[in-house]
Amino acid sequence: MRTYFRIVKALFYLTVLLPPTILVKKIKFPGYKIWPHWVHGNLCRAFNVRITTEGKPHEGSTTLFVSNHVSWLDILVLGKVIKGACFIAKKEMAGWPVLGYLAGLQRTIFIDRSRRSDAKNQKQELHERMKEGDSLILFPEGTTGDGTRVLPFKSALFGVTEKVMDLHVDEQGHVDDLMVQPVTIVYRRINNMPVNRSSLFKIAWIGDMELAPHLMSFLRLLKVEVEVHFHKPVSRNLFKTRKELATYCHRTVEKRLQDCLRGRRHELSRTSKVDS
Repeated sequence: MRTYFRIVKALFYLTVLLPPTILVKKIKFPGYKIWPHWVHGNLCRAFNVRITTEGKPHEGSTTLFVSNHVSWLDILVLGKVIKGACFIAKKEMAGWPVLGYLAGLQRTIFIDRSRRSDAKNQKQELHERMKEGDSLILFPEGTTGDGTRVLPFKSALFGVTEKVMDLHVDEQGHVDDLMVQPVTIVYRRINNMPVNRSSLFKIAWIGDMELAPHLMSFLRLLKVEVEVHFHKPVSRNLFKTRKELATYCHRTVEKRLQDCLRGRRHELSRTSKVDS
Protein backbone atom coordinates (compact mmCIF):
# COMPACT_ATOMS: atom_id res chain seq x y z
CA MET A 1 0.00 0.00 0.00
CA ARG A 2 2.89 2.36 0.79
CA THR A 3 4.27 1.91 -2.72
CA TYR A 4 0.97 2.75 -4.37
CA PHE A 5 0.44 5.72 -2.05
CA ARG A 6 3.78 7.19 -3.12
CA ILE A 7 2.97 6.63 -6.76
CA VAL A 8 -0.37 8.41 -6.34
CA LYS A 9 1.31 11.24 -4.40
CA ALA A 10 4.00 11.69 -7.06
CA LEU A 11 1.39 11.66 -9.83
CA PHE A 12 -0.60 14.28 -7.94
CA TYR A 13 2.42 16.59 -7.73
CA LEU A 14 3.15 16.05 -11.42
CA THR A 15 -0.46 16.75 -12.38
CA VAL A 16 -0.44 20.01 -10.43
CA LEU A 17 3.05 21.24 -11.31
CA LEU A 18 3.72 20.07 -14.88
CA PRO A 19 1.14 22.21 -16.75
CA PRO A 20 2.48 25.54 -15.41
CA THR A 21 6.05 24.29 -15.88
CA ILE A 22 5.41 23.56 -19.54
CA LEU A 23 3.66 26.89 -19.99
CA VAL A 24 6.31 29.09 -18.37
CA LYS A 25 9.03 27.33 -20.36
CA LYS A 26 7.19 27.74 -23.65
CA ILE A 27 6.55 31.45 -23.24
CA LYS A 28 9.85 32.01 -21.36
CA PHE A 29 8.05 33.66 -18.49
CA PRO A 30 10.42 35.46 -16.06
CA GLY A 31 11.88 32.87 -13.71
CA TYR A 32 11.12 29.94 -16.05
CA LYS A 33 14.66 28.58 -15.59
CA ILE A 34 14.07 28.20 -11.84
CA TRP A 35 10.59 26.67 -12.02
CA PRO A 36 11.77 23.02 -12.42
CA HIS A 37 13.50 23.48 -9.05
CA TRP A 38 10.04 23.41 -7.43
CA VAL A 39 9.03 20.32 -9.38
CA HIS A 40 12.09 18.37 -8.25
CA GLY A 41 11.63 19.55 -4.68
CA ASN A 42 8.05 18.35 -4.54
CA LEU A 43 8.99 14.98 -6.01
CA CYS A 44 11.65 14.60 -3.31
CA ARG A 45 8.94 15.38 -0.78
CA ALA A 46 6.63 12.80 -2.34
CA PHE A 47 9.35 10.14 -2.14
CA ASN A 48 10.30 11.19 1.43
CA VAL A 49 13.85 12.07 0.43
CA ARG A 50 15.37 14.33 3.09
CA ILE A 51 18.25 16.51 1.89
CA THR A 52 20.97 18.18 3.94
CA THR A 53 23.36 20.62 2.27
CA GLU A 54 26.85 21.52 3.43
CA GLY A 55 28.20 24.67 1.86
CA LYS A 56 26.11 26.31 -0.83
CA PRO A 57 26.03 26.45 -4.63
CA HIS A 58 27.99 29.24 -6.23
CA GLU A 59 25.85 32.09 -7.53
CA GLY A 60 26.41 35.29 -9.46
CA SER A 61 28.33 33.92 -12.44
CA THR A 62 28.32 30.96 -14.81
CA THR A 63 29.29 27.82 -12.91
CA LEU A 64 30.04 24.23 -13.87
CA PHE A 65 28.90 21.96 -11.02
CA VAL A 66 30.84 18.68 -11.07
CA SER A 67 29.29 15.80 -9.12
CA ASN A 68 29.62 12.09 -8.48
CA HIS A 69 26.73 10.00 -9.77
CA VAL A 70 24.99 7.20 -7.88
CA SER A 71 21.38 7.03 -9.03
CA TRP A 72 18.65 8.59 -11.13
CA LEU A 73 17.64 10.10 -7.78
CA ASP A 74 20.67 12.41 -8.03
CA ILE A 75 18.81 14.37 -10.70
CA LEU A 76 15.91 15.16 -8.39
CA VAL A 77 18.25 15.96 -5.49
CA LEU A 78 20.53 18.34 -7.42
CA GLY A 79 17.55 19.77 -9.27
CA LYS A 80 16.14 20.68 -5.87
CA VAL A 81 19.23 22.29 -4.32
CA ILE A 82 20.71 24.04 -7.40
CA LYS A 83 18.38 26.60 -8.90
CA GLY A 84 18.27 27.30 -12.62
CA ALA A 85 21.14 25.07 -13.77
CA CYS A 86 21.01 22.70 -16.76
CA PHE A 87 22.07 19.08 -16.62
CA ILE A 88 24.46 17.53 -19.12
CA ALA A 89 23.25 13.96 -19.66
CA LYS A 90 23.72 11.04 -22.00
CA LYS A 91 21.34 10.89 -24.93
CA GLU A 92 19.71 7.65 -23.74
CA MET A 93 18.19 9.49 -20.79
CA ALA A 94 15.89 11.44 -23.09
CA GLY A 95 13.92 8.23 -23.67
CA TRP A 96 13.44 7.34 -20.00
CA PRO A 97 9.80 7.39 -18.87
CA VAL A 98 8.92 10.43 -16.75
CA LEU A 99 12.53 11.16 -15.72
CA GLY A 100 13.57 11.86 -19.30
CA TYR A 101 10.66 14.25 -19.72
CA LEU A 102 11.44 16.01 -16.45
CA ALA A 103 15.06 16.37 -17.53
CA GLY A 104 13.88 17.97 -20.75
CA LEU A 105 11.83 20.51 -18.80
CA GLN A 106 15.03 21.40 -16.92
CA ARG A 107 16.52 22.21 -20.35
CA THR A 108 18.94 19.28 -20.08
CA ILE A 109 21.55 19.06 -22.82
CA PHE A 110 21.60 15.49 -24.11
CA ILE A 111 24.92 14.41 -25.62
CA ASP A 112 25.74 11.34 -27.70
CA ARG A 113 29.29 10.30 -26.82
CA SER A 114 29.21 7.44 -29.33
CA ARG A 115 29.01 9.76 -32.36
CA ARG A 116 32.09 11.89 -32.90
CA SER A 117 30.35 13.63 -35.79
CA ASP A 118 27.96 15.28 -33.32
CA ALA A 119 30.68 16.42 -30.91
CA LYS A 120 31.18 19.82 -32.54
CA ASN A 121 27.47 20.67 -32.49
CA GLN A 122 27.09 19.46 -28.92
CA LYS A 123 30.04 21.54 -27.73
CA GLN A 124 28.61 24.56 -29.54
CA GLU A 125 25.28 24.11 -27.74
CA LEU A 126 27.05 23.90 -24.40
CA HIS A 127 29.02 27.05 -25.17
CA GLU A 128 25.87 28.89 -26.22
CA ARG A 129 24.23 28.01 -22.91
CA MET A 130 27.20 29.39 -21.01
CA LYS A 131 27.21 32.55 -23.10
CA GLU A 132 23.58 33.03 -22.06
CA GLY A 133 24.66 32.81 -18.41
CA ASP A 134 23.35 29.30 -17.73
CA SER A 135 25.17 27.15 -15.18
CA LEU A 136 25.68 23.47 -15.96
CA ILE A 137 25.64 20.25 -13.91
CA LEU A 138 28.03 17.53 -15.07
CA PHE A 139 28.39 13.88 -13.97
CA PRO A 140 31.91 13.22 -15.33
CA GLU A 141 32.06 9.55 -14.32
CA GLY A 142 29.99 8.96 -17.46
CA THR A 143 27.88 6.37 -15.61
CA THR A 144 26.56 5.63 -12.12
CA GLY A 145 28.64 4.09 -9.32
CA ASP A 146 27.68 2.06 -6.26
CA GLY A 147 27.92 5.00 -3.83
CA THR A 148 31.01 3.67 -2.00
CA ARG A 149 33.62 5.24 -4.28
CA VAL A 150 33.90 7.71 -7.12
CA LEU A 151 34.74 6.28 -10.52
CA PRO A 152 37.48 8.04 -12.56
CA PHE A 153 36.34 11.30 -14.14
CA LYS A 154 36.49 11.37 -17.94
CA SER A 155 38.55 14.42 -18.81
CA ALA A 156 36.96 14.58 -22.28
CA LEU A 157 33.66 15.58 -20.64
CA PHE A 158 35.38 18.70 -19.33
CA GLY A 159 35.85 19.88 -22.91
CA VAL A 160 32.98 22.29 -22.34
CA THR A 161 35.38 24.39 -20.25
CA GLU A 162 37.84 24.94 -23.08
CA LYS A 163 38.18 28.35 -24.73
CA VAL A 164 36.29 29.89 -21.84
CA MET A 165 38.24 33.12 -22.19
CA ASP A 166 36.64 33.74 -25.58
CA LEU A 167 33.16 33.18 -24.17
CA HIS A 168 33.40 35.49 -21.22
CA VAL A 169 35.00 38.68 -22.53
CA ASP A 170 32.54 41.58 -22.42
CA GLU A 171 32.53 44.73 -24.56
CA GLN A 172 34.92 46.46 -22.13
CA GLY A 173 37.37 43.58 -22.35
CA HIS A 174 36.62 42.36 -18.83
CA VAL A 175 37.07 38.61 -18.37
CA ASP A 176 34.45 36.82 -16.29
CA ASP A 177 35.98 33.49 -15.27
CA LEU A 178 34.03 30.30 -15.54
CA MET A 179 33.76 28.92 -12.02
CA VAL A 180 33.92 25.18 -11.34
CA GLN A 181 32.41 23.80 -8.14
CA PRO A 182 32.91 20.16 -7.12
CA VAL A 183 29.88 18.55 -5.46
CA THR A 184 29.79 15.35 -3.41
CA ILE A 185 26.55 13.39 -3.03
CA VAL A 186 26.47 11.08 -0.01
CA TYR A 187 23.53 8.80 0.78
CA ARG A 188 23.70 8.49 4.56
CA ARG A 189 20.61 6.72 5.90
CA ILE A 190 17.90 4.46 4.49
CA ASN A 191 14.80 3.74 6.58
CA ASN A 192 16.50 5.54 9.50
CA MET A 193 19.47 3.15 9.42
CA PRO A 194 23.03 4.07 8.36
CA VAL A 195 23.81 2.91 4.85
CA ASN A 196 26.17 0.04 4.13
CA ARG A 197 27.33 -1.60 0.93
CA SER A 198 24.28 -3.86 0.67
CA SER A 199 21.67 -1.22 1.48
CA LEU A 200 23.18 1.25 -0.99
CA PHE A 201 22.05 -1.04 -3.79
CA LYS A 202 18.48 -0.06 -2.94
CA ILE A 203 19.37 3.39 -4.27
CA ALA A 204 22.38 2.95 -6.55
CA TRP A 205 21.45 2.28 -10.16
CA ILE A 206 24.37 0.40 -11.66
CA GLY A 207 25.22 -1.04 -15.04
CA ASP A 208 22.35 -2.53 -17.02
CA MET A 209 19.72 -2.43 -14.25
CA GLU A 210 16.27 -1.82 -15.70
CA LEU A 211 14.73 1.43 -14.53
CA ALA A 212 11.16 0.29 -13.80
CA PRO A 213 11.99 -2.59 -11.36
CA HIS A 214 14.60 -0.43 -9.63
CA LEU A 215 12.08 2.40 -9.26
CA MET A 216 9.46 0.06 -7.80
CA SER A 217 12.00 -1.26 -5.29
CA PHE A 218 12.91 2.32 -4.33
CA LEU A 219 9.25 3.23 -3.75
CA ARG A 220 9.04 0.57 -1.04
CA LEU A 221 11.56 2.45 1.11
CA LEU A 222 10.27 4.47 4.04
CA LYS A 223 12.82 7.27 3.99
CA VAL A 224 16.09 8.28 2.36
CA GLU A 225 18.53 10.80 3.82
CA VAL A 226 21.14 12.34 1.54
CA GLU A 227 23.83 14.96 1.97
CA VAL A 228 24.98 17.30 -0.78
CA HIS A 229 28.40 18.81 -0.11
CA PHE A 230 29.29 21.96 -2.07
CA HIS A 231 33.05 22.47 -2.15
CA LYS A 232 34.89 25.73 -2.67
CA PRO A 233 34.39 26.98 -6.26
CA VAL A 234 37.58 27.52 -8.28
CA SER A 235 38.34 29.37 -11.50
CA ARG A 236 38.77 27.24 -14.61
CA ASN A 237 41.76 29.41 -15.49
CA LEU A 238 43.76 27.96 -12.59
CA PHE A 239 44.19 24.71 -14.55
CA LYS A 240 46.33 24.39 -17.66
CA THR A 241 44.44 21.42 -19.08
CA ARG A 242 41.06 19.77 -18.68
CA LYS A 243 42.87 16.68 -17.37
CA GLU A 244 44.28 18.71 -14.47
CA LEU A 245 40.79 20.05 -13.76
CA ALA A 246 39.27 16.55 -13.89
CA THR A 247 41.93 15.23 -11.50
CA TYR A 248 41.36 18.06 -9.03
CA CYS A 249 37.57 17.61 -9.04
CA HIS A 250 37.82 13.83 -8.67
CA ARG A 251 40.24 14.08 -5.75
CA THR A 252 38.04 16.65 -3.99
CA VAL A 253 34.79 14.70 -4.44
CA GLU A 254 36.32 11.31 -3.60
CA LYS A 255 38.01 12.54 -0.42
CA ARG A 256 34.79 13.99 0.98
CA LEU A 257 32.84 10.82 0.13
CA GLN A 258 35.35 8.60 1.90
CA ASP A 259 35.55 10.94 4.91
CA CYS A 260 31.76 10.82 5.27
CA LEU A 261 31.47 7.06 4.86
CA ARG A 262 34.25 6.48 7.38
CA GLY A 263 32.73 8.86 9.90
CA ARG A 264 35.58 11.35 9.88
CA ARG A 265 34.80 14.87 11.04
CA HIS A 266 35.41 17.81 8.74
CA GLU A 267 34.84 21.51 8.93
CA LEU A 268 31.60 22.69 7.41
CA SER A 269 31.41 26.07 5.78
CA ARG A 270 27.67 26.03 6.35
CA THR A 271 25.02 23.42 7.07
CA SER A 272 21.37 23.89 6.24
CA LYS A 273 18.34 21.63 6.11
CA VAL A 274 16.41 21.62 2.88
CA ASP A 275 12.68 21.22 3.44
CA SER A 276 11.90 18.24 1.26
